[in-house]
Amino acid sequence: MPGPGKRGKAKSKSAKSSGSNAKKVQPESDEVFLGGIENAEEWEAIIEVACELFGLPDLTTRGGFKKAHANFNAIYTKIEQIYQQHPDNSNLRGAIVGILAKMCIDSLLRNKLFERGFLDMIFPSLQVDETRHLALRALMTITQHGGAKVRAAIAKRSNELTKLIRDLPDDDKVAELAIVTIAHSLVAVVEGTSKGPAYPDILKSIDMVDVLKTTLEATKRPYARPRLILDHAVEIVVSSTLHASSAYKAYPSAINFMVAGIRSKDWVTRSSCLGALVRLFHGECEEDTRQLDPYRLMAAFQRGAPENLQDIMMDYGLNKCDMFLTLKLSGDYQKAMMQVAEDHDMYALGLKLGNIILTTEFSISDGMFEVEDPRTGRRSVDDMGLPFKRWGDALPHCARAIRRMNKPDEQDIADILDIKHMIMRQRIPDAVAFAKKAIQRNPNQAYFYYAITLSADSVQGLRAAKKGLKCKQTTNFVKYQMMQRAVTHAAEMGMKFLQEFPEAGDKKWEEAIAFLMSALEDAKAFLEGAPPDNRYMKNVGYWYVLLSMLIREDLSPDLHELKDNLERLKIADQFSNFIGSPPPKTELRLAQQAAVKHFEGAMKEFSRVFEELDKVKGKGTAVPGQDRLDDGLAAWLEDMKLEDGNFAGASHCESGHKGRPTINYEDVWLYRCSWCGNPSAALRKCSGCAKTRYCDAGCQKSHWQDHKRVCKTSSH
Repeated sequence: MPGPGKRGKAKSKSAKSSGSNAKKVQPESDEVFLGGIENAEEWEAIIEVACELFGLPDLTTRGGFKKAHANFNAIYTKIEQIYQQHPDNSNLRGAIVGILAKMCIDSLLRNKLFERGFLDMIFPSLQVDETRHLALRALMTITQHGGAKVRAAIAKRSNELTKLIRDLPDDDKVAELAIVTIAHSLVAVVEGTSKGPAYPDILKSIDMVDVLKTTLEATKRPYARPRLILDHAVEIVVSSTLHASSAYKAYPSAINFMVAGIRSKDWVTRSSCLGALVRLFHGECEEDTRQLDPYRLMAAFQRGAPENLQDIMMDYGLNKCDMFLTLKLSGDYQKAMMQVAEDHDMYALGLKLGNIILTTEFSISDGMFEVEDPRTGRRSVDDMGLPFKRWGDALPHCARAIRRMNKPDEQDIADILDIKHMIMRQRIPDAVAFAKKAIQRNPNQAYFYYAITLSADSVQGLRAAKKGLKCKQTTNFVKYQMMQRAVTHAAEMGMKFLQEFPEAGDKKWEEAIAFLMSALEDAKAFLEGAPPDNRYMKNVGYWYVLLSMLIREDLSPDLHELKDNLERLKIADQFSNFIGSPPPKTELRLAQQAAVKHFEGAMKEFSRVFEELDKVKGKGTAVPGQDRLDDGLAAWLEDMKLEDGNFAGASHCESGHKGRPTINYEDVWLYRCSWCGNPSAALRKCSGCAKTRYCDAGCQKSHWQDHKRVCKTSSH
């Protein structure tokens, strides 16, 4: 039997009707077709007759769609008329539903159908046993190919679909098709920026608690093809956290689901769940603290730290702790400014300030010289005969004074003073550009790379941090500043790349994982080596916990493997509270706390669900055969020929998924620079051995002394 839209040569002229003669079909011919529709037993045959009835062209070719465009009004009028005239003919209505879904593959036809209210033809079929699956399959196809408006209109009726799932708990196909449809349509509603969703009114009309609860309860059932439902359940949960956070608070199992997803063996699933968990707290989070009040710090230090914090600092070395260095150098800074007011020696001041800048973060402040009128007692600002009034503006003057001395070993200090001034004045792009020029003169000064890490460009910032960490001209302060920047840049980039859903076998997989593993390594090194009162101890600690959940295999439900690191976070909070700067509730902090709080319950509730998903993703899932009634329609909906006869248009939901590629952890190192360890897909191979890889010629030159012993070119 010819398939839908395929005409056999023995057909009569009436059976060959096309869009161009749809209006010529006679009523008695309609009755013949309707009789054929009512008596047919398989959807393939039913749809074939319905296509003849409505004068449809071949909707498996581009040419057929062009004809449908040209005769749209006549075709749709005929469909609508017959639909209204035969409310009890379920075969006819099912065929119409399938035809409308097929037409939606073409975006212009879809928009025309939407304007004519075609969804009102489809949703009633959900209530009829014979057409329910067909209607759901049609909605799934429409939301896959549909534009934002069509998807949003279907999303508005999400709770009708969840009611079907609840009312028919034994019908696996209802759950599968309904959840896929909700996932496809809901994304159009919740997408947008941090300022708000694309369709706020529609989102308000949806009972998101019901959507989440119904979806996640459904994931716990056994299915013939679990990947279809589980993948789309993940999509529903992770796509909605930014703009529907209240629903997750009202239904904590949704948070459990995300936390359990972080432990999935599939990298896209786990990174998507972690990203969603962070976004969940966007609406209630606080900005991170950017400045330190030196007066609060001084007052706290004079009061004395709690005994346990004193012991920790003494064990590390009090004179190496940030609080001690900040207070000491703040005093040195004050003395230096008083001295320059007397002797006007900008060169000597510059050398002192250069040392302070390289030792601590907050010792250069914007004080001013104040004088008191002996007659009136009024205080005013005075430049004391110096070329600046605000102390911070002394830096470029000091830099010029140092350069005038023309001592080669002091040129770094002059550049550092200029860069620090730009950073203080929030001229980060200027500081980055200046630092790049300074590196050309001296590529071994770590502070220049540190300045570049402040760039908003994560790729540039990460590369600079990794290179800077290899420099021998550095200090503890600069070292750990670059390390914490490396953690943030690499973690964010790794998650971003994975959430872009790279194709199976795409090398972005290895690159993204290299970023994440690099971030975890640097976080570990920071936590073990940085001063215990370092203000970034909290942020790096948050990343360490979250990345450990994401990457490490050896985590128990009680997270006892992370006990020491969680204790470090408590101590970091105590240091913050001690200096009068309570830890801000940043997105990262709230996400880490939620992950720890929900971890044990999450694994208990949803570990089996993700084990099932991992199992089918690991080996790939071939879609099993559907029951007899669905076979014909599913095949017809997916049948799309290009003009050369090749097939196109297979649904990502119906064509069968290939398993995600297995990560070879040895290959991950191919995306790390052999010298500085920077993760990147743009590394250059050594021309000699073609094995080692470098960011650029600078890294290769720095590594040559070690590499030449093994490189095959060394014998040349």
